Amino acid sequence: MPEASTANMLVFRDARERVSAKRLVLQLEQALATLEACCTEDAVLSALLRAGELECALCDTGSADAAALAALSDELAAGACRADPGSGFSIRTCRQLLASVHFEGELTVSRHEGFAYYALHPLDFADLVSSANLRAPAAYVIGIRSIGTTLSAVVTAKLNSTGIPVSRTTVRPGGHPYDRQSAFTSSQREAIMQVDSRGAIFLVCDEGPGRSGSSLLSVAEALENEGVSRDRILLLCSHQPDVATLCAPRAAERWQRYRSVASGMTKRLPQEADDYIGGGDWRRFFIPAEEPWPAAWPQMERLKFVSRDRHSLFKFEGHGHYGEPVRDRELLLTASGFGARYLGQEAGFGLHEFIGGKQVGVENPSLALLRHLANYCAWRAATLPATVSQDNIGQLEHMAAFNPEQEFGFAPTVHLEVQRPVVCDGRMQPCKWREVNGGWIKLDASTHGDDHFFPGPTDIAWDLAGVCVEWQLGADERDFFLAEYRRISGDNPAPRLQEFVVAYAAFRLGWSRMAAASVTGTADENRLLRGAALYRAALNQRLPANSIAC
Repeated sequence: MPEASTANMLVFRDARERVSAKRLVLQLEQALATLEACCTEDAVLSALLRAGELECALCDTGSADAAALAALSDELAAGACRADPGSGFSIRTCRQLLASVHFEGELTVSRHEGFAYYALHPLDFADLVSSANLRAPAAYVIGIRSIGTTLSAVVTAKLNSTGIPVSRTTVRPGGHPYDRQSAFTSSQREAIMQVDSRGAIFLVCDEGPGRSGSSLLSVAEALENEGVSRDRILLLCSHQPDVATLCAPRAAERWQRYRSVASGMTKRLPQEADDYIGGGDWRRFFIPAEEPWPAAWPQMERLKFVSRDRHSLFKFEGHGHYGEPVRDRELLLTASGFGARYLGQEAGFGLHEFIGGKQVGVENPSLALLRHLANYCAWRAATLPATVSQDNIGQLEHMAAFNPEQEFGFAPTVHLEVQRPVVCDGRMQPCKWREVNGGWIKLDASTHGDDHFFPGPTDIAWDLAGVCVEWQLGADERDFFLAEYRRISGDNPAPRLQEFVVAYAAFRLGWSRMAAASVTGTADENRLLRGAALYRAALNQRLPANSIAC
């Protein structure tokens, strides 16, 4: 067997969308109308995230309209940074700036992952500026698009409030994800020279660093190339990396050339959130010590807390408009009886009733349980339909060929047919079900079907494949499960299921190997490698026998 290259396994999808500029403007107009009607911190935040998203998209096109959106983002960021949000900006000014946007056609929009998945609050970077206690005659703030657009506006607003003269810009590093390169425009270079002559400090803003750290490094090095002294360059990020694990060329040596400060875990939490159970710690609450724990990829988990009275569970679902579809799915789950009672959102976190019960085992699922799983998949297919882009299916098919090639040295041809497009669950493992009062409750059912991992919106066959693989169904059990699903839904998945099983196992194999590489030397590494063996075996059963290198 060839040695698998975990660094090259595909697990993250490209979730960028092409959206009409008119639609984005309308969404921002609606956010401003909500803000005018009720000037709360949440309303300011929602409008700021919309403005940053539109500003970023316009900057990527080079449109002159981006300047108006930058001014609008600055106006909203100033309001967000004040104790009284209503005193920091003018709705009239915001509307005037938005009215000056005349861009026609479509824009490329990417989700700002920290706000959508990792509980990064924009004001965490305002706190970062305060804690850094900066002293300089001037400042120049550079946001790394995408999320750095909004973060740079917040940092600029906070610096302005301290009396430091500041200007800002944004850049889009290019090149290989592990070796990004940055270059400034002529106008940016001129601005850099002007503020550098005044002894300015240069602040580079981004979430992360990610696996490579190369985006932040590329901007810092581009500044040095313009003659900026590296002791006046400061990297603002969300966490301090283990530089030995960064995979950009000479990453450790390069990172240590610059000063960096990190925001760390957000302190902006729901009022009742008390005990942290993220990073895999949830297992100690849900699973007795004597029972085996499922594997976790701690760095990629959403923040989770429980209340002091142990009656409520808090899970991050997304700030602003990123959390809205998750909330809607959770309400539907509560109404259906499949999910735990949902109590609403606060500070981007979903509030769930903390349920007891016991973990469901993978061994010998009963016919009643298989029928329940089939009923859940049929409900999901009927209740959570989605628009599935051909681009997303193309990405899935590419992943389903690429990951086995890394593992076996053979790339299968996979054709995924979408008959029942849906926001799938994506977490059909037995550990995601609880047996409660003779029935079963689904956990973790709303945040993974449309996030930055595969599959994204796709056919319900993805979840059907997940049941078949994760529950290790024998032929009779599989036939019963699929027959029940077909009886309830009217959909016959059999002609397309085999291809989805390959795609599912290929993704989970890559996910397990990449996760294991991030937790070497821990119990989770062993759990993840056992999972990788399960998914490898599932692929072995379905790929041509003569294609597997032994």
